[in-house]
Amino acid sequence: MRFNPISLLGLFFLLLALLGAWISRLDLARGETRWLGWSRLVTPASRRETPARYWAAMFLNILLVLLATLVGVFALRAGLFRFGRG
Repeated sequence: MRFNPISLLGLFFLLLALLGAWISRLDLARGETRWLGWSRLVTPASRRETPARYWAAMFLNILLVLLATLVGVFALRAGLFRFGRG
């Protein structure tokens, strides 16, 4: 497989998904999370104090991880088809 810009974009999104998954895992173990995971400017939502807000934020974080993974995989696949398999 040749290295191309589309594959680089796919790798970027996969690394972004890995970072988001790591942050979400740490937040789940700690019992508090923030909206969008890496956005450390907002007040955290605690599992004990605001459970609905906590699970909504966690759901959004996990959804963003899945979206970044999906975009990364499709970009890598498009890179393979666009530039050949050589």
